[in-house]
Amino acid sequence: MSSPSPSFWKLALGIAAGIWLGFVAVALSCVLLLRLWPGAPLPLPARLSPAPATTPAPGQDTNAAMFQQYLENQRKAQAEQGRQVEQSEHERRFNSAPCQFWRQQYQADPSEKNRLKMDGYCG
Repeated sequence: MSSPSPSFWKLALGIAAGIWLGFVAVALSCVLLLRLWPGAPLPLPARLSPAPATTPAPGQDTNAAMFQQYLENQRKAQAEQGRQVEQSEHERRFNSAPCQFWRQQYQADPSEKNRLKMDGYCG
């Protein structure tokens, strides 16, 4: 009866060789694709050269205006969102049980103490 060790090692080495050969095949395929593919991007070091100094193009004025419009729209959206959050917070506080209690107390006895408590809980 043979021991299972030699079969195990053969299997482990076969799997390792298969993984290694698969990695080599993928790497070679990528290299070939980069060299043969028309319009493929240039390798990274070639693209790192500094861009030549140019004068602003006429389209950049429109881009700046569009960017300013975008910023203005963002400010408006944030302001609207802030108003909505503030309103929902106010409604939440106004409809809370302590606010309702102190409103009733103030209606029953409109004293300064009850008004301050109502203002504190109702916002």
